[in-house]
Amino acid sequence: MKFEADEAKWPLKKAFLILFGSTAVTLILWLGFSGLHSLWKQKRLSDERYKITAIVQTGPEKEALKTVYLAELLGLSTDTPKNLYSIELKKAELALLSSPLIAKATVKRMPPNAIYVDYEVRKPIAWLADYKNTAIDREGYLFPVAPFFSPKEMPEIYLGLPPFGGAEDSFGRKGGLWRTPLHNRYLNLALDLLQTLEGSPWKEGLRIKRIDVSNAFAPSLGRREIVLFTEEEISLRRDGKELTFIFPKILRLAPKEYAQQLQNFFALRKSMVEDYRRQLATADRGGRFSPRIIDLRILQLAFVENHS
Repeated sequence: MKFEADEAKWPLKKAFLILFGSTAVTLILWLGFSGLHSLWKQKRLSDERYKITAIVQTGPEKEALKTVYLAELLGLSTDTPKNLYSIELKKAELALLSSPLIAKATVKRMPPNAIYVDYEVRKPIAWLADYKNTAIDREGYLFPVAPFFSPKEMPEIYLGLPPFGGAEDSFGRKGGLWRTPLHNRYLNLALDLLQTLEGSPWKEGLRIKRIDVSNAFAPSLGRREIVLFTEEEISLRRDGKELTFIFPKILRLAPKEYAQQLQNFFALRKSMVEDYRRQLATADRGGRFSPRIIDLRILQLAFVENHS
């Protein structure tokens, strides 16, 4: 009986020995492979073939930013080139996203000596007149324009913000910051108005120069207003010459009823254009006229004043 019991234990010992042996062999092979892999990685880090000498950039816009600027963000220099495999890709992407100009970024290696950067820059929809050289995108992000982009013909929006980075004022407006979207009711109102104007079929020939909503939520009802600065351009050909005339207008609108008041203005504008053309009947050279102030805040009335 004891012999039979010993025979029954033997397969268990054999299985344990086989399991232990295979585990040991696997561990030895893994350690050996890891050591070789580590040595190979160390050798690769010192290999001159993998010194970064180029940045390949792609994106929705061709070369939206200068390669030199991307290299600066990534900490790359032609004087002291880095090894391609010393670059941590996630850290490189975060370095690119630290720029207020870049909305999305992906970084990859292109052996033997190039870094591949696919990125998307922010798309400006207006100048933010509260600060110098500052544009804003539809998500509320602020970013500088010069010297990164060529000057753009865009409307300005003025919100009455505190200084850049400043604390919140009594109207709930904080100073702007890079990489932090601006969110307040003043910006929402300005963007809504801008979108309304962009979608209007009556806007043709009218340039929106500035939208001022700094007093849109003033405590005093009499001070609440949106001020819209526009320009009308009319061109005539006379005696073989092209004459261009610019008619500035300043519209004063009520924050809650501005959509209807804009429709009233577009209806009034037809007669104003006819009046402009009558004024141009004897003109022999182009020029800029004095602005007209048009107050549309009173229901069903429009007060028009020539401003010299």
